[in-house]
Amino acid sequence: FYLQNTVLEPGCQMFILFTVSKRFKIYKKYTYRYEAEIQNMVTGTSPLINGPKISCKVEIDVPVACSFELRTSECSLTEVVRTDANGPVLLKYTNMEGETGVTLYPEGDETNILNFKRGIISALIVPVMEKEESKDMVHKHVTVHGICATDVKVNSKEDIATDVTLTRDLSGCDSFKTQRSHTSPLAIITGLQYPLSKLIGSTQNCNYKFDNQKKHMTSAMCTEKHIFLPFSYQNTYGISSLVKQILTLEGTSKINDRVFDYRECSTNPKHLALEAVEDKAPAQSSEALLFIFRQLKSMNEKKDRQLRASTFHSLVSELRGLEHEVLQQNIIQMVEEDKFLTWQALIQCGTPECGSAMFSILKTFDADSIEVDAAVYALGMMLRPTGLLVKDILEIAQTKKSKPVMYALSNVVRRYLVHQSNPEGQLTSEILEVSNFITSILGVDCAGEKDLTYLTLRVIGNMGEAMEAADPTIKTTLLKCMRQPATTLSVQMSAIQAFRRMIVTPDVSVRVALYAKGAVQKRLAAYLILMKKPEASDLEVVRKILTQDQNVQVKSFVASHVYNIIHSRDPEMKEYVMQDDEVLAHSNYTQLSRNYKMDVFIPGSKMQGSIIFDPSSQLPREVMLETTLKTFGYNLDFIEFGMEGKGFEPTVETLFGSNGFFPDSISKAMHWVGGKIPNKINEILQEWVEPLRTEKTKRQVNFNKLAKDLYNQDSPEAIAYLRIMGNELGYIKSTNDLSAIVDRIATYIQAFKYLPAWVCIYNMLHFT
Repeated sequence: FYLQNTVLEPGCQMFILFTVSKRFKIYKKYTYRYEAEIQNMVTGTSPLINGPKISCKVEIDVPVACSFELRTSECSLTEVVRTDANGPVLLKYTNMEGETGVTLYPEGDETNILNFKRGIISALIVPVMEKEESKDMVHKHVTVHGICATDVKVNSKEDIATDVTLTRDLSGCDSFKTQRSHTSPLAIITGLQYPLSKLIGSTQNCNYKFDNQKKHMTSAMCTEKHIFLPFSYQNTYGISSLVKQILTLEGTSKINDRVFDYRECSTNPKHLALEAVEDKAPAQSSEALLFIFRQLKSMNEKKDRQLRASTFHSLVSELRGLEHEVLQQNIIQMVEEDKFLTWQALIQCGTPECGSAMFSILKTFDADSIEVDAAVYALGMMLRPTGLLVKDILEIAQTKKSKPVMYALSNVVRRYLVHQSNPEGQLTSEILEVSNFITSILGVDCAGEKDLTYLTLRVIGNMGEAMEAADPTIKTTLLKCMRQPATTLSVQMSAIQAFRRMIVTPDVSVRVALYAKGAVQKRLAAYLILMKKPEASDLEVVRKILTQDQNVQVKSFVASHVYNIIHSRDPEMKEYVMQDDEVLAHSNYTQLSRNYKMDVFIPGSKMQGSIIFDPSSQLPREVMLETTLKTFGYNLDFIEFGMEGKGFEPTVETLFGSNGFFPDSISKAMHWVGGKIPNKINEILQEWVEPLRTEKTKRQVNFNKLAKDLYNQDSPEAIAYLRIMGNELGYIKSTNDLSAIVDRIATYIQAFKYLPAWVCIYNMLHFT
């Protein structure tokens, strides 16, 4: 059911979807007088009352069934000031032109006017009493504060309920939240507006009267009361605000208009819940900004210390009040006059416009500057990003596809998708532009530059929901990347892991990577993705792997993983596995791939590890450690660390073997860590290092020969990544030659020989 609203001009302005069609009849016009008033006071101590009052004529047309057109006219805004409880009301005039599932379709971006219209609509949405025989009931109703639990009381009843009272505790409404003010991104303590808002009690009481025969509403009166509890007495007296809304029916008439199509009128749907009003200066001028800026710049740091603090606060306040265009026009001049002071003020500002101004300065830096990477990565971690921030980081990424910039882009897109308000799930232009940018890098099958493709696939894993929503065909591209023969195994695996935030439906053939022949790491990467939410057909394939698969490493890992699920204490996990199958887990830690599960100190939480071997290697090719915390009934992927590597066998033998640089270092290190880590992990490490242990005998180490051996070896390859709460912060990829390490060893070997082995290893890695 839709409602169209026009103010003074004809045409489509706003629509609404709600479930009160029984109250308004087709081909009818309903005319109401609407009044709203806010009274701010300190009850019990002062008679002073002030606040705004608004009055409008409201017309509701019903051109077709379940469609409503709302017009407002003859609106006036009044400021009410009463200095005496029994005294006259002083008026200052200013002319003003112009159930659940409610959707608004406004034209333009007028937040203030739209919030006012929301108040009218909220008062019009009255319940249809389906169970008229019940005197008292609890319903869920939509209001400007979101969905609210509502106590419904029928005061009088004839053929229908003619007098109904609604009572709500507004603090329980799902959109009754505090408005966030702009604060410095460097602030140590933020978000205090939320706990402070809990000190305010808010209730609403509405009374509706209906025509017994025609069922429409004849009058409505809603009263909201907000009181500051710490300074109140009996929750009645103290600092409070009273909001009154009154709707009175003035008449009904017939209409002939029977044409209505809301879809042609607006493409910007909104919720009924109130939106925060942008706090910008009504007059956009840079004169005050530049005056304060130059005044602050001319102050002496020692003599004017106190004045500098207050003046700097004034400068930041001026920055927060400027819109994007005005700020951009002045930022270049400020940088020319004092670059350091400009940066200080912009960093403390915290508005999207100030953030965009910082990006405009960063664009003037050298393309290879590390400062750009650091600043962009930090800005990408903002909790509530805006579309402007997404656009700014995208512009940087289009010219500088570095690792910090690309990860910043993925972080900001993921958070922006979560916090954007869009009742119909329509994506913003910023997310669509990011999707086009990412798709252009991947191409049709990831046949381009390998390192950039690998980086792009990693960041897709962070923002998979947004990329899938913007372009579902990206999953087809990922499947082609997974099977691209001209690229590396790391790229193929990253294409599989990019599905971790996407929906893997039965028609997505990522399962081919598990079923078909191929690298162990690739097959098990697909297995772990699928087992997050397996289908029945997947479980059948798991059974076949356990009984028929010829790859020992794949079979061993799957068997241990299924075994851990079957013996898990979590009942939610058991429903995904074969309850009747007898699955055995092996105990060969040094040669066979395996999944580990361990209990941690928090009840219900788990630590999970995976070790994946390759048939051609004695060292693991991949190691993962993941901690899952169970809080408030949810399983959260708290922290995950993973490492992939190959080619380390010769290096480990040269450094720690029986004839290496540190033949007894492993034994000393294991003795030191014993008792400092969980027993299960210690047991695994003991099994790993056993082949490398040597007896403590005196020997002459041929340093030159060992150094030559390291120089002649192929450089090992390693990739390590870190994820917190499912969000990948970045990765380290090393393919550098080991000659630098050998040079460090030659320099420091004499200084380290009297230190414990673990200190030597740490310092060498640190200096390297």
